[in-house]
Amino acid sequence: SSVNSMVPIPAWLDIFRFCSISDLGASLAVDKHWRTVADSYHVWADAYERTQRVDDSSSPNGEGPLRSLIQRPFGEDAIGWHVAVLSEENAPDGSEQEKYFTGHIVAYSAETDTYLVAYSGSEPVISWEQERRKRTAAMRHNPSLAGKSRFSFLSPPAHMAPGQSSASGDSEKARFVREEVSSWKQELKHNVLHAPNRRVTQLKDHSDEVLFVVFSPCGTRLASCSRDLRTIVFKVSYHHSDDDMDRRVGSQASRPLDPSFEREAIFTHQTAPCRAIWWPIPPYNMVAVSTEDAGAGWQASKVEIWQIGPSPNLETPPEGDTVEAEYPLGVNAHCIFQCHNRPFDIYAAIFPWPPSAGDSENPEDLHKSLCFLAGWAVLRENEHYVQWLNVWPGPLHPSFDPKAPLTANGAPKPLARLRLEGEMNYLHCLEVGPAAQGRRSRQILAMTGSMPHLCNEIGLMDLDSLQRRGDGFEGLPEGEVPSALPKVYDVGVKVHSMGERVVLSAKWNAAGDFILLNTRPYATKGGGTTVSEGDTFEDLLVRPAPDLSTRMELLLLDAASMDVLSVFDGHFAFTTKESPFLIFTEEWANSDFVASGGEDHRVYVWHRRHRRLVRRLCGHTEPVNAVSWNGNGLLASASDDHSVIIWTSGTRQKA
Repeated sequence: SSVNSMVPIPAWLDIFRFCSISDLGASLAVDKHWRTVADSYHVWADAYERTQRVDDSSSPNGEGPLRSLIQRPFGEDAIGWHVAVLSEENAPDGSEQEKYFTGHIVAYSAETDTYLVAYSGSEPVISWEQERRKRTAAMRHNPSLAGKSRFSFLSPPAHMAPGQSSASGDSEKARFVREEVSSWKQELKHNVLHAPNRRVTQLKDHSDEVLFVVFSPCGTRLASCSRDLRTIVFKVSYHHSDDDMDRRVGSQASRPLDPSFEREAIFTHQTAPCRAIWWPIPPYNMVAVSTEDAGAGWQASKVEIWQIGPSPNLETPPEGDTVEAEYPLGVNAHCIFQCHNRPFDIYAAIFPWPPSAGDSENPEDLHKSLCFLAGWAVLRENEHYVQWLNVWPGPLHPSFDPKAPLTANGAPKPLARLRLEGEMNYLHCLEVGPAAQGRRSRQILAMTGSMPHLCNEIGLMDLDSLQRRGDGFEGLPEGEVPSALPKVYDVGVKVHSMGERVVLSAKWNAAGDFILLNTRPYATKGGGTTVSEGDTFEDLLVRPAPDLSTRMELLLLDAASMDVLSVFDGHFAFTTKESPFLIFTEEWANSDFVASGGEDHRVYVWHRRHRRLVRRLCGHTEPVNAVSWNGNGLLASASDDHSVIIWTSGTRQKA
């Protein structure tokens, strides 16, 4: 600021503390003296402070059920707690039922990771109970049930003071830091434009949990993936009413009314869609969707390429044509390609092939070179895993074969196959790096780990280090024709440990200079799995996963040095250590703002430069799995409550 912040504040200046933001703006037009005072550093710095405080009434700490989840203990710290435990016995007719029995924990066994519970009742019963749920038929349809604990922690022991928690304490709140800006007035305007603060609408088109949501690069389409086996595409439209236009006659400002979301297309899938990515070519009418296996075997998970709009081939396929029958159907959309993707949580990643094609200055050549990665296999070799990825041609690639069958001799062949070596885990959730520092990025970000249960590391695939590997006979499944094999390349992977935490999602920022990680720290310091010299591969496979804290931390990393630049907290997660939820993040406005959902039903928005929580958005009634920003003042959040909520900032730029 051009005004010295150390200048004493006149006492009469306090009158402006009672002014709204619009009143402050009006004060600028009163007279020269008021204009000077109302435009001063002190007034706008104070206004900024008043508008950037998070409403304490929306804090999850004030709610009983959520508070007990946040403060839940682990291991021996749980002894004495009053709990309700889910019974896993079936009803007399054999159907599954949810019934809870109350009691208190009297002991903990670290060897078996079980709690000894003394149940209440006329005839007391003592039983060892594990927190994780047994595999059931319902989990085949909804794998997320595996992450929900059988225990509900109702109240702490009588000797524990009210509000005291045996779990790890909350991390120290980040200190408010102001970087030099032109003025606080400009900073306030920047926040009003980019920090969502109210709900526009709630989309309730899905009938089951919404796992993912993403706006198109142009911000005019929104895709949502749900466990109801559908991906729905909404068209974002802006309209002005006649009354609104009358109010704005002669006005310089022309802010559009809240947008409408009209259902434009529906993709149907055999298993639940869990991730969608827009094909990065205008008019942004193609989407790559990754689906789960849902316990139906490795052949069930696929990557499907969908195009919005009616199929160009409207004729009825000839009788006996099984290729057309293999492809899923849609509404105002058609699937143009599908391939297997195993394991399912690799997710499709779009990038140019060969990688050097990304350096082309001709957009048409770049578009034709775009391909995508999908998983082929994860195999065990001695004391480590080997992962194989297929490179498939994109829709504009010369080798693209639309509607190719998945089986028989006519099955499509990948352009190449990549081989990666890991330790105790494979690469999950691939994210291709964007262009950075004037050049095309050739790195792919992924989650991995030094333990088989969880991801406590991130890996970077370096596409500049590709090494041709013989003729590709290694790892050849029995029965596959050698002459049909694609070229095979070894890919180098640089692995970085995240210390005392596990990673729930990893994302590049738009500029490619930052990496965002949603994480959960271990419940206790040093609680991670330690590997001794004599431990075998089998020992680590059966060793229990470490307990995870209920608090989450969003880390901002420097993409070049991998140093942690900032830590944002305040959101929470409650799923068990065996199956923690993936919760996807977002960033916008040159990464000034970062956002995440939480299992505490909220959406959180932080200011990166100021290192502070500026919004806690309430409206969902179940965990929030993903958020997405459209670049024009709208934030979408997807939740297990079967809905997508659209949030907006106070003032949006005209569409």
